[in-house]
Amino acid sequence: MRVFILLGVPSLKQPSKQQHPMRSTRETAPLLGAQQQQRPQHADGLGRASRFQARRPRTIVALLAFMLLEDSVCRRYYERGAGERALADAGGVIDEKMCKVGPVQSKVAYLNGWQAMIEAVVGLCVAFPYGALADKIGRKPIILLSFVSYTLSGGWTACVLALDRVIPVELVLLSPAFFFIGGGTCVVVSALYSAVSDVTDDETRANSFLMISFGGLIGAFVGPVVSSALMQLTSPWVPLLASFAALLLGGAVMAFVPETMPPRKADPEDESPMVDTTGAMFRRHLRHSTAQLKESLDILRQPALVIILVCFLSPVPNAIGVSQLFAQYVSKRFDWTLASAGYLLSVRGTVNLLVLLVVIPGLSRVLLSRRVFRGGLVSVAGKNRLLAQLSAVGMTLGCLLMAGSSVTVVVGGLVINTLGAGLPPLARALAANFVDSHNTSKLQTLIGITETVSSMFAGPALAGLFSAGMADGGGGGAWMGLPYVCLAGFLALTTAPLFFLRIPTSDCVEAQSVSE
Repeated sequence: MRVFILLGVPSLKQPSKQQHPMRSTRETAPLLGAQQQQRPQHADGLGRASRFQARRPRTIVALLAFMLLEDSVCRRYYERGAGERALADAGGVIDEKMCKVGPVQSKVAYLNGWQAMIEAVVGLCVAFPYGALADKIGRKPIILLSFVSYTLSGGWTACVLALDRVIPVELVLLSPAFFFIGGGTCVVVSALYSAVSDVTDDETRANSFLMISFGGLIGAFVGPVVSSALMQLTSPWVPLLASFAALLLGGAVMAFVPETMPPRKADPEDESPMVDTTGAMFRRHLRHSTAQLKESLDILRQPALVIILVCFLSPVPNAIGVSQLFAQYVSKRFDWTLASAGYLLSVRGTVNLLVLLVVIPGLSRVLLSRRVFRGGLVSVAGKNRLLAQLSAVGMTLGCLLMAGSSVTVVVGGLVINTLGAGLPPLARALAANFVDSHNTSKLQTLIGITETVSSMFAGPALAGLFSAGMADGGGGGAWMGLPYVCLAGFLALTTAPLFFLRIPTSDCVEAQSVSE
């Protein structure tokens, strides 16, 4: 679920204790392509501010949207006869624990999974057109347009959940359609990375990529704590309103960020007469997008780049498994409220910050200062490769432990899994070692498309595995961990090629460091 506009919501105040007999108690219960230029002074501001503001609302919203969706599906399940007897035994009031039954959890998981897939399909369709447009008119307009699309998408979802008594809740699946207006996650992330690439050089670019991840992780740390606390004190709609305010703040900040794209040479096609028809403009942009796609695919002639791109199939499924699905999994398996499970996501955010601020920089200094390979100093690229390999091992092992049958093992697995948080920026820096600076934008687009492809099947697949685990494992059986066992196997397959990656020789583009 995405960011919401809270129009027409029932109430932002805490309801009275005298609720409608058929109403759930859950709302009140405690529950990229130009040559590199000199780095302007605003580069750090772009990397830290815009990415933080773009990611923080989504971090807060994920758990809240899931809670409201579960509430809606749960009420329909009991009110339409499937659980009529259980509802009568409960005095006509639906408690959150009643929503942990298999049919409710299965439907919620599938709705979330299919929505993620639809969003991925839309993102795949608009990635290259908007990517080409970003190279033509600049990064900033595309990023601002993405804020508009997120607002419209969230507004649609909010309306569906607020009016769930009169319209089918399945209509939330249409929310990704608004990303045709400004692009989805793939577009905005690629535009942000391209903008940072525009204003950094080879020496500082990888550190800037790290700061982009760092900004998002601040939201991952703050969001769950704030949302869980507000859910327990008031209503899920209150933190949703706060997340919408944060989205507007992000758009306002981005409006003051200067355009980063360097001046480009005039394109003869741009000098076409103003009477050019819309159809001709569309065909011209389509040809340009197709040419961009072919040029981007040309850089895949290097086997090493293919190896690195394969590992980018892992971050999105892993992110789904350790965020929204994880909260649902813990809530179902250990009979926790969603608000309580949300606090565990802050544990992940804390470990993420430690990994990116302490662990990776510390290991980088050690590896670059000691002779560990054939009596010589480890190269910067070799260091990035080794850290990426260690991150992949941590991610995979942690995922396997998350299938455990005790809270201690599961939380320990979450922590170990989070030790692999540095894999995406490390892999990006490693991939940049194999391309020239003028191909950076194409590389970022390919990485974004690879991640989008993985998200197309990750959501429905994990939802299916979660439902299968509930069918065989009930409320806490061994099979409940099935999605994490399979996810661990997938992570092992997609990251294993990293252990066969050969670092280019000195005549290739100089490697980039994730930490100096």
